[in-house]
Formats: sequence, C-alpha cells, structure tokens
Amino acid sequence: MTRLRRYAAFVLALPVLAFPWISPARAADCAQADATLAGDYHLNGVMEVGSELRLLPNGRFDYMLAYGALDELASGGWSREGGTVTLVASKFETSMEDPLKFDRLELKILPPGALERGFGSGLVGKYSR
Repeated sequence: MTRLRRYAAFVLALPVLAFPWISPARAADCAQADATLAGDYHLNGVMEVGSELRLLPNGRFDYMLAYGALDELASGGWSREGGTVTLVASKFETSMEDPLKFDRLELKILPPGALERGFGSGLVGKYSR
C-alpha cells in the first residue's frame, strides 16, 4: 500500500469535525451546502477503482481515489444547484501525472441521493452512501 493510499484511508477514517486542520478548506471558504446530501459515499460501477467522497454539512468535502499506481487526495468546498453537486478543490494531491485531476467536478444527483460521475469515454460510476 502506498504512503498516499495509507494517508487517504487514515484521513477518511477520522471524524473530520474533531480535526478541522485536516482539510485546508475552511467552512467560511465554502458555500452553505444542502445538508440532506451530506455523508460518506463510495464509488461503484468502475472496475479496479476505489474512491470515497465525504460531503460535510458545512460545505466542505474530502475525496480520495486509487487506481493502480494512481492515487488522488482532494479537499475543498461543495454546493448543490438543482440536480448537480459541484466540488471545487482547494487542495489536490496526486501520486503521478493525473488525467483525472480536477479543480471543479460536477456530479449528477440520482435518486435516492446517489451521485453519478463521468470518467470520459462513456465510463460512468456512481457514488452511494
């Protein structure tokens, strides 16, 4: 397990409110979010990819993705507009050249509260609680 992957597992296992310095995005930097979507999400439907997303009620998010030698960690602010959740990264770390890196990522809201993410080339995954 890579150091970045171990760090991601550690960070996502911590109660973020008890350790506010983990995510560099402060609540004041993020828009007020839709608390009904707050929670921990896990990616399904994309082979050999592990990803987790934590949406906090105060508008902050923490994210990790692992695919082969590629590891990603991100944090920042999130908001909802209509049927879309938008993540705006204030910090993004990656283990290598990364075609999936984002500053802004839009996720489609699916009933009952799942989030759909496109990966390009028609590949789509779903984050579920």
